[in-house]
Amino acid sequence: SGYGRVYQRDVVSEFGPKPGPRCRDSDNLTHWLTSTQAINWTKGTDQVLPPQLDVYVQECVGLLLRLIAEDTAKSVAAVACESLNELIQDAGPSSFMSRLPQLLEALILLANGKAPCQTLLGDDDDHDEDDDDDHDNVLMDNVADLCGGVAKVAGARLGAEATDAMFRAFARYAQPSRSASDRAMALGCFAELCVELPPELAADRHFGTLQPLFASACGDSHANVARNAAFGLGALCERAPGNAKPHLQGALHALFPLVQRADNSKAERQAQDAAASDNALASMFRVCAADVQSAPVDQVLGLVLPRLPLQEDAGENSTCAQFFIDLAIQNHPAIQAHAASIRTALSKMLSEEKLDDAAVAEQARGLLGRLGG
Repeated sequence: SGYGRVYQRDVVSEFGPKPGPRCRDSDNLTHWLTSTQAINWTKGTDQVLPPQLDVYVQECVGLLLRLIAEDTAKSVAAVACESLNELIQDAGPSSFMSRLPQLLEALILLANGKAPCQTLLGDDDDHDEDDDDDHDNVLMDNVADLCGGVAKVAGARLGAEATDAMFRAFARYAQPSRSASDRAMALGCFAELCVELPPELAADRHFGTLQPLFASACGDSHANVARNAAFGLGALCERAPGNAKPHLQGALHALFPLVQRADNSKAERQAQDAAASDNALASMFRVCAADVQSAPVDQVLGLVLPRLPLQEDAGENSTCAQFFIDLAIQNHPAIQAHAASIRTALSKMLSEEKLDDAAVAEQARGLLGRLGG
């Protein structure tokens, strides 16, 4: 976010290296940080940053890590987590891999509620209890997002020990006794770890715990909890197809009520329920993708196709289009059986610019042509 970048500029200006030959003023640092967006990086692979940029990035990462690990104000630690997450996703693995153990230690302490900002009196402690709850929610949301960001950038280099520690730390937030915001946060974090990490570290390794957790949480009365659970259940099945195969019918049964709820939603929660339904519909395709031969693909297509393109969570349209593409590649008979409806769905996705993945959009155009669209 822009706020995160301004924060980086301000804290580096105030506490970090003073302007000199490499940095005339704090705006130069902002320029360099912004320029990292153009860097191409590969998950888990160190790349060489331009020397001058590398200096600025390393200084900023070091400062943000100190704030996360040592500052006693939750608001400061929260913004530092947000800023670091943005920076590492811009600059890639080389921005923090040399400090990965330090970063993981700080994240696990935060997730377990044992960081200085959670155990010592700080600048936040002169606020009332409601303000403190707000600080806790913002902080933990940003910690969970940073865990996902680290997984996205580091990949397998995160390792089993650190991944297990993340799952253990956030498991307490997923308990039914916790608030809806806590449960949604934890489920979202688990889902992102499944998506971003190799199955042997996340989806397969933790399948026995995650499958019943996600399936049960799909029935939660809070839309955000159910939405994250639906996404997580689909991601889990897609990433761990071998373990998922005996559970495909159960997963689809867990997802279907979210669609029903949206169809009968009251006006005041219509948007939230529709977003949860969109995640459930896309996840039905992910579940089927785990084993298209045994999954009830025709039934699922019959349910999902009339609801495309998805509106509240438009990013999931790429998931749906990719499922059609994969079915075509496998010459699955459902492609011809539902050709007219698939053609209509793809045409709308493309004409309404609902496909945010350029590669998927290009393949979708090709499939549309083959289907006579």
